[in-house]
Amino acid sequence: MAQNPTPPRVARQATQTTSDLGGALTLLGTFGPQDDPNALLKLRGGKTTTVSRGDRVQGQTVVAIEDGRVALARNGTAHWLEMPAPRS
Repeated sequence: MAQNPTPPRVARQATQTTSDLGGALTLLGTFGPQDDPNALLKLRGGKTTTVSRGDRVQGQTVVAIEDGRVALARNGTAHWLEMPAPRS
């Protein structure tokens, strides 16, 4: 199965240091079917990981994945992690 090339914006964000993006977790993209979506996250230090609903990452649980955003929960409080705005 052939893969599409990585879009330039995603490639630039994936190769920046986390401090350049301003947080411990950065959402690089969401993908997959609507009934079982995945997300690509960049962790502190530059490592990337793919997550799905129910996975734990840096002490938080992935509770929802929508197009361009991921809901993470810790201690009963949830927040949305969204894709960074494109830089010009």
